[in-house]
Amino acid sequence: MDINFTSKIISILKWLVIALLTVVFGLLTILVSLFSPKLACLSTVKLWGKLILFFCNIRLNISGIDNLSDKPLVVMYNHKSFFDIFCFSSFMPYDWRAMMKKELLNFPVFGQAVKIMGHYFVARDGSFEDRREVVKMLKKIKNGRIVFIAPEGTRNPNPGLLEFKTGGFFIARKTVTNIVPMIIDGAGDILDKGSLIIKPGTITIRFLKEIDVSAYSSDKDGINDLREGTFKIFNENL
Repeated sequence: MDINFTSKIISILKWLVIALLTVVFGLLTILVSLFSPKLACLSTVKLWGKLILFFCNIRLNISGIDNLSDKPLVVMYNHKSFFDIFCFSSFMPYDWRAMMKKELLNFPVFGQAVKIMGHYFVARDGSFEDRREVVKMLKKIKNGRIVFIAPEGTRNPNPGLLEFKTGGFFIARKTVTNIVPMIIDGAGDILDKGSLIIKPGTITIRFLKEIDVSAYSSDKDGINDLREGTFKIFNENL
Protein backbone atom coordinates (compact mmCIF):
# COMPACT_ATOMS: atom_id res chain seq x y z
CA MET A 1 0.00 0.00 0.00
CA ASP A 2 1.23 3.51 -0.82
CA ILE A 3 2.90 5.17 2.22
CA ASN A 4 1.27 8.55 1.53
CA PHE A 5 -2.16 6.95 1.30
CA THR A 6 -1.57 5.09 4.56
CA SER A 7 -0.46 8.32 6.27
CA LYS A 8 -3.64 10.04 5.11
CA ILE A 9 -5.86 7.25 6.43
CA ILE A 10 -4.06 7.22 9.79
CA SER A 11 -4.32 11.01 10.03
CA ILE A 12 -8.05 10.92 9.27
CA LEU A 13 -8.48 8.43 12.11
CA LYS A 14 -6.42 10.66 14.41
CA TRP A 15 -8.56 13.70 13.58
CA LEU A 16 -11.70 11.68 14.28
CA VAL A 17 -10.27 10.66 17.65
CA ILE A 18 -9.37 14.30 18.42
CA ALA A 19 -12.90 15.40 17.52
CA LEU A 20 -14.52 12.64 19.58
CA LEU A 21 -12.32 13.28 22.62
CA THR A 22 -12.95 17.02 22.36
CA VAL A 23 -16.72 16.55 22.34
CA VAL A 24 -16.73 14.00 25.19
CA PHE A 25 -14.28 15.85 27.41
CA GLY A 26 -15.74 19.20 26.43
CA LEU A 27 -19.11 18.10 27.80
CA LEU A 28 -17.46 16.70 30.93
CA THR A 29 -15.53 19.94 31.38
CA ILE A 30 -18.71 22.00 31.12
CA LEU A 31 -20.36 19.81 33.75
CA VAL A 32 -17.41 19.88 36.18
CA SER A 33 -16.87 23.62 35.63
CA LEU A 34 -20.36 24.33 36.92
CA PHE A 35 -19.03 23.26 40.32
CA SER A 36 -15.29 23.98 40.05
CA PRO A 37 -13.46 25.34 36.98
CA LYS A 38 -10.17 24.61 38.77
CA LEU A 39 -11.09 20.94 39.17
CA ALA A 40 -12.04 20.77 35.49
CA CYS A 41 -8.69 22.27 34.53
CA LEU A 42 -6.74 19.74 36.59
CA SER A 43 -8.84 16.68 35.72
CA THR A 44 -10.92 16.52 32.55
CA VAL A 45 -8.81 19.03 30.59
CA LYS A 46 -5.57 17.33 31.62
CA LEU A 47 -6.86 13.88 30.64
CA TRP A 48 -8.12 15.30 27.32
CA GLY A 49 -4.63 16.52 26.47
CA LYS A 50 -2.95 13.30 27.58
CA LEU A 51 -5.25 11.08 25.51
CA ILE A 52 -4.89 13.16 22.36
CA LEU A 53 -1.09 13.05 22.59
CA PHE A 54 -1.23 9.30 23.28
CA PHE A 55 -3.45 8.46 20.29
CA CYS A 56 -1.39 10.72 18.01
CA ASN A 57 1.84 9.06 19.20
CA ILE A 58 3.35 12.33 20.42
CA ARG A 59 5.80 12.29 23.31
CA LEU A 60 6.79 15.22 25.50
CA ASN A 61 10.21 16.08 26.85
CA ILE A 62 9.70 18.67 29.60
CA SER A 63 12.35 20.52 31.58
CA GLY A 64 12.39 23.44 33.98
CA ILE A 65 8.86 22.87 35.26
CA ASP A 66 10.15 23.72 38.74
CA ASN A 67 10.26 27.32 37.47
CA LEU A 68 6.46 27.27 37.81
CA SER A 69 4.64 27.59 41.10
CA ASP A 70 1.10 27.93 42.37
CA LYS A 71 1.04 31.72 42.18
CA PRO A 72 0.10 34.32 39.56
CA LEU A 73 2.39 33.95 36.53
CA VAL A 74 2.23 34.88 32.87
CA VAL A 75 3.63 31.98 30.84
CA MET A 76 4.64 33.22 27.41
CA TYR A 77 5.34 30.67 24.70
CA ASN A 78 6.36 30.54 21.06
CA HIS A 79 3.16 29.29 19.42
CA LYS A 80 4.33 26.66 16.94
CA SER A 81 1.40 24.38 16.29
CA PHE A 82 -2.26 23.50 16.70
CA PHE A 83 -0.96 20.88 19.15
CA ASP A 84 0.53 23.37 21.64
CA ILE A 85 -2.62 23.51 23.76
CA PHE A 86 -2.82 19.71 23.94
CA CYS A 87 0.75 19.71 25.24
CA PHE A 88 0.45 22.07 28.16
CA SER A 89 -3.07 20.86 28.95
CA SER A 90 -1.63 17.40 29.54
CA PHE A 91 0.91 18.17 32.26
CA MET A 92 0.21 21.52 33.96
CA PRO A 93 0.19 20.91 37.74
CA TYR A 94 -1.53 24.21 38.58
CA ASP A 95 -4.75 25.98 37.67
CA TRP A 96 -4.31 27.94 34.46
CA ARG A 97 -6.15 29.81 31.74
CA ALA A 98 -5.07 30.90 28.26
CA MET A 99 -5.49 33.88 26.00
CA MET A 100 -7.35 32.56 22.94
CA LYS A 101 -8.66 33.85 19.64
CA LYS A 102 -12.34 34.68 20.02
CA GLU A 103 -13.12 32.64 16.89
CA LEU A 104 -12.63 29.51 19.00
CA LEU A 105 -15.91 30.34 20.73
CA ASN A 106 -17.66 29.34 17.50
CA PHE A 107 -16.55 25.70 17.80
CA PRO A 108 -19.39 23.52 19.14
CA VAL A 109 -18.83 22.19 22.68
CA PHE A 110 -15.19 23.37 22.79
CA GLY A 111 -16.27 27.00 22.61
CA GLN A 112 -18.78 26.56 25.40
CA ALA A 113 -16.24 24.68 27.53
CA VAL A 114 -13.47 27.28 27.30
CA LYS A 115 -15.97 30.07 27.94
CA ILE A 116 -17.47 28.54 31.07
CA MET A 117 -13.97 27.78 32.38
CA GLY A 118 -13.07 31.45 32.16
CA HIS A 119 -10.44 31.63 29.43
CA TYR A 120 -9.69 35.03 27.87
CA PHE A 121 -10.46 36.04 24.29
CA VAL A 122 -8.82 38.46 21.89
CA ALA A 123 -9.23 39.48 18.25
CA ARG A 124 -7.63 37.48 15.44
CA ASP A 125 -4.63 39.83 15.34
CA GLY A 126 -4.02 39.37 19.07
CA SER A 127 -5.41 42.77 20.06
CA PHE A 128 -8.08 43.53 22.65
CA GLU A 129 -11.33 44.73 21.12
CA ASP A 130 -13.19 44.71 24.42
CA ARG A 131 -11.69 46.69 27.30
CA ARG A 132 -13.90 44.71 29.69
CA GLU A 133 -11.95 41.58 28.75
CA VAL A 134 -8.74 43.33 29.81
CA VAL A 135 -10.25 44.37 33.15
CA LYS A 136 -11.51 40.82 33.75
CA MET A 137 -8.09 39.37 32.97
CA LEU A 138 -6.29 41.83 35.24
CA LYS A 139 -8.56 40.96 38.17
CA LYS A 140 -8.31 37.19 37.72
CA ILE A 141 -4.54 37.17 37.32
CA LYS A 142 -4.19 39.18 40.52
CA ASN A 143 -6.32 36.55 42.25
CA GLY A 144 -3.80 33.81 41.55
CA ARG A 145 -4.14 32.24 38.13
CA ILE A 146 -1.43 31.29 35.70
CA VAL A 147 -2.23 32.58 32.22
CA PHE A 148 -0.71 31.34 28.95
CA ILE A 149 -0.07 34.01 26.33
CA ALA A 150 1.46 33.64 22.85
CA PRO A 151 3.23 37.00 22.44
CA GLU A 152 3.53 36.56 18.66
CA GLY A 153 -0.26 36.71 18.51
CA THR A 154 -0.62 33.76 16.14
CA ARG A 155 0.87 30.38 15.22
CA ASN A 156 4.30 30.65 13.65
CA PRO A 157 5.49 27.30 12.23
CA ASN A 158 8.58 28.91 10.68
CA PRO A 159 12.02 29.15 12.31
CA GLY A 160 12.61 32.26 14.38
CA LEU A 161 10.07 34.58 15.97
CA LEU A 162 7.47 37.04 14.79
CA GLU A 163 7.37 40.47 16.39
CA PHE A 164 5.93 40.29 19.90
CA LYS A 165 2.62 42.05 20.56
CA THR A 166 2.47 44.51 23.45
CA GLY A 167 -0.79 43.30 25.07
CA GLY A 168 0.60 40.46 27.16
CA PHE A 169 3.40 42.61 28.52
CA PHE A 170 0.94 45.35 29.44
CA ILE A 171 -1.05 42.80 31.42
CA ALA A 172 2.03 41.34 33.13
CA ARG A 173 3.39 44.74 34.14
CA LYS A 174 0.08 46.26 35.24
CA THR A 175 -0.59 43.28 37.52
CA VAL A 176 3.10 43.05 38.54
CA THR A 177 2.99 39.38 37.51
CA ASN A 178 6.30 37.81 36.59
CA ILE A 179 6.78 36.20 33.18
CA VAL A 180 7.99 32.62 32.68
CA PRO A 181 9.17 31.97 29.10
CA MET A 182 8.15 28.57 27.73
CA ILE A 183 10.15 27.40 24.71
CA ILE A 184 8.44 24.87 22.42
CA ASP A 185 10.54 22.88 19.97
CA GLY A 186 9.38 20.18 17.57
CA ALA A 187 5.66 20.98 17.52
CA GLY A 188 5.93 22.43 14.03
CA ASP A 189 7.20 19.05 12.79
CA ILE A 190 4.07 17.26 14.00
CA LEU A 191 1.70 19.16 11.74
CA ASP A 192 3.10 21.12 8.79
CA LYS A 193 1.49 24.43 7.91
CA GLY A 194 -1.41 23.84 5.50
CA SER A 195 -1.26 20.07 6.01
CA LEU A 196 -3.66 17.71 7.77
CA ILE A 197 -1.12 14.89 8.11
CA ILE A 198 -0.36 14.34 11.80
CA LYS A 199 3.10 12.87 12.23
CA PRO A 200 4.37 11.08 15.34
CA GLY A 201 7.26 12.67 17.16
CA THR A 202 8.63 14.32 20.26
CA ILE A 203 7.91 17.87 21.39
CA THR A 204 10.40 19.49 23.75
CA ILE A 205 9.14 22.08 26.22
CA ARG A 206 11.52 24.15 28.36
CA PHE A 207 10.47 26.53 31.09
CA LEU A 208 13.03 29.27 31.72
CA LYS A 209 13.54 31.31 34.87
CA GLU A 210 11.09 34.03 35.85
CA ILE A 211 11.47 37.52 34.45
CA ASP A 212 10.98 40.08 37.22
CA VAL A 213 8.59 42.59 35.67
CA SER A 214 8.99 45.01 38.59
CA ALA A 215 12.45 45.79 37.22
CA TYR A 216 10.68 47.69 34.43
CA SER A 217 8.64 50.86 34.73
CA SER A 218 4.90 50.62 34.17
CA ASP A 219 4.78 53.35 31.53
CA LYS A 220 4.78 52.77 27.77
CA ASP A 221 8.57 52.83 27.48
CA GLY A 222 8.97 50.37 30.34
CA ILE A 223 6.47 47.95 28.83
CA ASN A 224 8.26 48.15 25.47
CA ASP A 225 11.57 47.48 27.22
CA LEU A 226 10.00 44.43 28.88
CA ARG A 227 8.72 43.21 25.52
CA GLU A 228 12.13 43.66 23.87
CA GLY A 229 13.96 42.03 26.78
CA THR A 230 11.66 39.02 26.68
CA PHE A 231 12.07 38.75 22.90
CA LYS A 232 15.84 38.68 23.38
CA ILE A 233 15.59 35.88 25.95
CA PHE A 234 13.45 33.81 23.56
CA ASN A 235 15.86 34.40 20.69
CA GLU A 236 18.82 33.31 22.78
CA ASN A 237 17.09 30.07 23.77
CA LEU A 238 15.54 28.89 20.52
